[in-house]
Amino acid sequence: MIYKDLFSNDLPIYESKKTGLKFYYRPNTSDIKTIMEVVEKGCYEKTYFKIEKGEHWVDLGGNIGAFTCLAISKGATVDVYEPDDMHCDLIKKNLELNGFKANIIQKAVVVDAKGKINLFIGRNGNTWRNSLLKDWGFGKKEVETISIRDVINKDHCCKIDIEGFEMPIIESLNCRFKKLVFEWSFDIDNNIERYRNASKKMQKQYEIVHWGKIKEEHTKWKKEWFPPCKTIFCY
Repeated sequence: MIYKDLFSNDLPIYESKKTGLKFYYRPNTSDIKTIMEVVEKGCYEKTYFKIEKGEHWVDLGGNIGAFTCLAISKGATVDVYEPDDMHCDLIKKNLELNGFKANIIQKAVVVDAKGKINLFIGRNGNTWRNSLLKDWGFGKKEVETISIRDVINKDHCCKIDIEGFEMPIIESLNCRFKKLVFEWSFDIDNNIERYRNASKKMQKQYEIVHWGKIKEEHTKWKKEWFPPCKTIFCY
């Protein structure tokens, strides 16, 4: 199956019994897994970390719009950054399906914008693994970029899930969002010390940081450990 064949104008709709949100999705892709994690399981929220009414969220790595729609349903406004044109089309369709509006920016957020960059497509329909850093061997496309410096705002909240590129972005940040949640992907870089250093940096910028600590004797993430990621909450 080639990437362009994953998209069709005649798509089924998934309706969440938990939230009432509806989503067009592509069968045999990671779209349903994305909805399950973000909407049904609420992976970017905790009892101590919530999307709240009146907040403005920046969604870095919009995918099909699951987080964007969830945030809007909770009374937030959203700027969603997604470099893949097919995903941007799905974000637009899913916003319209739910009667929502958001600012969709079809660009990849990077440390220093330099025009276009390759986006590597996740293999076998797993487009939630689209990455600027890891070539999955399933094709690539050129996408436009924008610097994180043109995105960050101390009055905004931010979610980052961009398959490895969160690492250089977090390491480069010298100012903060109001709230920040990001996923750290060890199957992109298995260096645990890099993760520790980034988490400690966040502790200097935020009053509270919840991060999954790993035993000090471990320096490399093992392939058999699952899931190969940690989610960090900063506020």
